[in-house]
Amino acid sequence: MVKIRLTRMGNKHRPFYRIVVSRVDTKRDGAAIEFLGSYDPLTKPSTIKLKNDRALYWLLQGAQPTETAARLLKREGVLDEFFAQRPKAKGKYKFLDKRTSTMSQESVIAAPVEAKAEAKAEAKVEEAPVAVEEAPATETPVAEKVAEETASE
Repeated sequence: MVKIRLTRMGNKHRPFYRIVVSRVDTKRDGAAIEFLGSYDPLTKPSTIKLKNDRALYWLLQGAQPTETAARLLKREGVLDEFFAQRPKAKGKYKFLDKRTSTMSQESVIAAPVEAKAEAKAEAKVEEAPVAVEEAPATETPVAEKVAEETASE
């Protein structure tokens, strides 16, 4: 089996990645079949250089991208072209949908709690109608207030 994945390059604390096609049983930084591009996460915004036609070729040949590689391919539009040619393949890439498995554990736990809190708040608002009281319309102009304050001193 062949994978599209990242290999780490660069110095300590200065990562730089190559997007490569390699066999599943090779090491992360091991031998690659083909070099597809590069990814630099430290630049703002992050830089992606990719051979789109070769990436699409490998996807059509059955190469499976890792989650990170798939996100980079989606950002560059390669996966959209792939899905246009093979619509049934979309089911294998559910992890790209932010509302499903890629949510962090913390947000998965917090989402139902927040929804319950909002539901309780809405229920309380519906149960207790609020009586609106109007403020008295006897406001004095600013000049009169200033005059009253100076007179009292």
